[in-house]
Amino acid sequence: MKCLDRALAIDPRNLIAWSNKGTVLIQLGRLAEAISCFDKVLTIDPQDAIAWNEKGRALANLNRGEEAISCHDQALAINQRDPIAWNNKGRALADLGRFEDGISCYDQALAIEPQDAEAWYNKGATLTELKRHEEAIGCYDRALAIDPENAFAWTNKGAGLSQLGRHEEAIGCLDRALAVDPRDTFALTNKGIELHALGRREEAISCYCSALAIDPRHTLAWLNKAYSEDALGRKREAAVSYRKFIELGPRQYSHQIARARQRLVELESMPM
Repeated sequence: MKCLDRALAIDPRNLIAWSNKGTVLIQLGRLAEAISCFDKVLTIDPQDAIAWNEKGRALANLNRGEEAISCHDQALAINQRDPIAWNNKGRALADLGRFEDGISCYDQALAIEPQDAEAWYNKGATLTELKRHEEAIGCYDRALAIDPENAFAWTNKGAGLSQLGRHEEAIGCLDRALAVDPRDTFALTNKGIELHALGRREEAISCYCSALAIDPRHTLAWLNKAYSEDALGRKREAAVSYRKFIELGPRQYSHQIARARQRLVELESMPM
């Protein structure tokens, strides 16, 4: 960052330095500052498609989806065959719940660049939102054929297989994700859920404990740990796990929190 600032002190119209600084700021999560950098670029050169794309990406990360889409449209007006712009526009549309429109954008990106692993992954994630799990798995397979080290694709493929009741295959995918990133708490928790579904509750609890050793505030690990402990009749431990889930659970889990509270009352009325 200091090198970029020095370059801009020498030449305030250095487009490459402004653009690179904006990209670094996105990586640091300083999104408003990043947008200002791309605005500097676009004031000097309104035809800079990369700056439009990067500004759109920063806006999408701020949940300003409509503005993000406008930026990607500007990039596409400059170059209609820009697969990055199509992919980014697809993500912004999907974030707004416009899943079919998002898929159309991914298809445009893939028609231009069939080896775009990110576009295949994003299309799979959007198909998952539509519960089109077989199609989603096919997209994850295409992404993994290009990039076998994509832990997110392995995890999401596992989730899709789980929805189809193919739990052993799901565990295999989650193991592949964990081979790439052993500290992936989402994959560890999902593996626990699959093991629980197969009746392998002790192994499931081991996965949840591993996830919680990495992230002690992982709400779904606490909840599913409680379910497995409860199923094994380990009431005292289940009560502790339910309490932790109730304590940490965010608002979107209000239904699960209500059920956990009810079960906790039942457990506390039983002899431990």
